[in-house]
Amino acid sequence: MPILPHGEGEGERRVLRGLRLAVELSAVILVIESVGAFASRSLSLTVDAIHNVPDILAFAISWAALQGTEAGSTAEFTFGKHRLEVFAGLFNGLLVLGAGVAFAYEALDSLLRSVSFAGPVDPVWLLSAAVPTLVLRVVNLGALGRLPSRIRDLNLRSVFVHLAGDVAITAALLFAGATLLLRPADGWADAIAALGIAGVLVYESVPLLRGGWEVLTERTPKGLSLDRITQAVLTVPGVTEVHDIHVWAVCSTLVCMTAHVGVQEMSIREGMSLVQRLRESMERDFGIVHATFELETT
Repeated sequence: MPILPHGEGEGERRVLRGLRLAVELSAVILVIESVGAFASRSLSLTVDAIHNVPDILAFAISWAALQGTEAGSTAEFTFGKHRLEVFAGLFNGLLVLGAGVAFAYEALDSLLRSVSFAGPVDPVWLLSAAVPTLVLRVVNLGALGRLPSRIRDLNLRSVFVHLAGDVAITAALLFAGATLLLRPADGWADAIAALGIAGVLVYESVPLLRGGWEVLTERTPKGLSLDRITQAVLTVPGVTEVHDIHVWAVCSTLVCMTAHVGVQEMSIREGMSLVQRLRESMERDFGIVHATFELETT
């Protein structure tokens, strides 16, 4: 029988509904921007339309990863499948980075050769696609933004970063469309917007890749200090010393630790009570939800 997962409810229904909404709205945006890109001949809109394809795939992967965590731990996966979320976040980051690099090359080539992507850009079609895209992305970002911070793990943050970057991307599309509408001869505006979009994609990939790398290499989670944890353990009555502390994250919402704790001679009942106080202290003060303490008499 599966054991209920530790952590802070990464698979909660609200998160899954938010991710499903991200997939659905991204699919609608893909259709709108694809039509607009074909009719407007805009490089920047084409870049963003193509960018929606890895977006949809990334959101779907994130949704599937969170579904996987609901099964809990088993004999084969004793911590459950929480790491699926980390791999999903890394894959999202790689998709965004690859798209950004490819699109940056195309935009620079267009600027250097002073040629349009596929002919003169039609700003009316460009704006007709950019405006509803902005509305849908703001709605999507707002829906995920209302989720409690305690359930925004690495995987969900990767989606949130995607959407925040997408709103900035839409602003670049509006800039290009407005510039070309007012000054049709300024064809560079579309290539500049495409280059800016590529820059956003590369920039937003960095924290996703770094966060996943730190979890997989079992780095002490950011915001946690071994010195502070040690001092907190030593303040619990009955503790005389502590050593061999290890703190790591299975995923960003499941932080674990082990430690050897020196105590005075005490009964088993007293020892169990001490361990319970230590666990409560670690979860309350540091968000460490899975702590194991080995008591040693001194």
